[in-house]
Amino acid sequence: SLANHGCLIVDMTDGDKTSADAIKMSNMWETTTNFFDKITNDETVANSILPPMQQAEGVGSSHAMVGYASFKDGDNQFMETRIRRSDGKLLPEETSSIVGEDGSQSMVDAFNVMSQIGKDIVRIVTAASSVEADAFVTVGSVVSQEEEGSPSIAGLSFEEATVSGIAEEEGDASEEDMVRAKILASEAAILLTEEIMDDGKPLAGGEIEHDEGPVSMSPHRMCRYSNNNKSSWKKASEIFGAHTDTSFVTIVPAAKVSGLEVFDEDSLQWYRPELNARKHAKTLDPKGNMDEQFPWHARYLIVMPGELLQLTSRNNVPAAVHRVVVATDAPRLSAPVLLRARPGTKMDVERYMGSLENADDLLLESNGMRMEAIHDALQPLSKQ
Repeated sequence: SLANHGCLIVDMTDGDKTSADAIKMSNMWETTTNFFDKITNDETVANSILPPMQQAEGVGSSHAMVGYASFKDGDNQFMETRIRRSDGKLLPEETSSIVGEDGSQSMVDAFNVMSQIGKDIVRIVTAASSVEADAFVTVGSVVSQEEEGSPSIAGLSFEEATVSGIAEEEGDASEEDMVRAKILASEAAILLTEEIMDDGKPLAGGEIEHDEGPVSMSPHRMCRYSNNNKSSWKKASEIFGAHTDTSFVTIVPAAKVSGLEVFDEDSLQWYRPELNARKHAKTLDPKGNMDEQFPWHARYLIVMPGELLQLTSRNNVPAAVHRVVVATDAPRLSAPVLLRARPGTKMDVERYMGSLENADDLLLESNGMRMEAIHDALQPLSKQ
């Protein structure tokens, strides 16, 4: 799905089996709506309370921002928030002056839900790509000892193993070697997600060199898109142009007003995942019985691969090209999380993705680089 269609739709209720995460997302949507209602109805609120969009201190990248900004005569409004590591609070602190402490906490709760789902997806993709590349395969790695003490493979002597086909004379990997490689690929992918993906929490343990700073590199962005009736509602108007993200994954909560379009590499056309999510919701709850607990769209996340996942997947999963269009006279609200790399950590290919002999040119070039340097190098030339 990620490789061919550019996105994955996640149902957080697992088919109505659990509602906890969907309720957290519903609370986040209420906060986002309240935020934009207040600053849209009173322009002085944004100007007098919220800090303007500016570089986030301590993140380590000049491209990491925090604060409020408005573009295109107010058509595009953005509030960039981040998590402070020391206490898990939402930054900028002025946000709570508009949405209250409970509102700020709802943003943090939603961020935690989305970041965990994003980490799980990156772990699976990275491990699968390493397995496909035989990055952790070592011929003859599964060696046991026979009762007499002579070395053996899978309980057979080397001569017996060769005859049986478990170990080939020309050096083919055995089934046990392949199983071991899958386990190592999975363990390495777990290390990658826990060590260099920035979920806003302090890095536990001291196994790797890091200087992550006090603020998360992964933003949680509140967005409001509108066209102010500048184009007919009967025709979709592109309001945020086609681009890819410098993230492992970008997680977009499905919105009430659809508008996210992802370029489908398989069909070579633009695809609206939120419309598909709506169809799925109607099959699960055709009468809307769950609406009292949460709106239909609060159960879904749209997960799109970013440029960093393209790197760790060895180009198996390209970064999704996506854009935002407005097709109605109603504004579109969005609240994506861009799950990025932890500042001060380094890309260690052998630690996270196995043998350098199986690494592609891009992985070899990034090996040993600090993750914020990789992030900055991936920015468009206009932003460098």
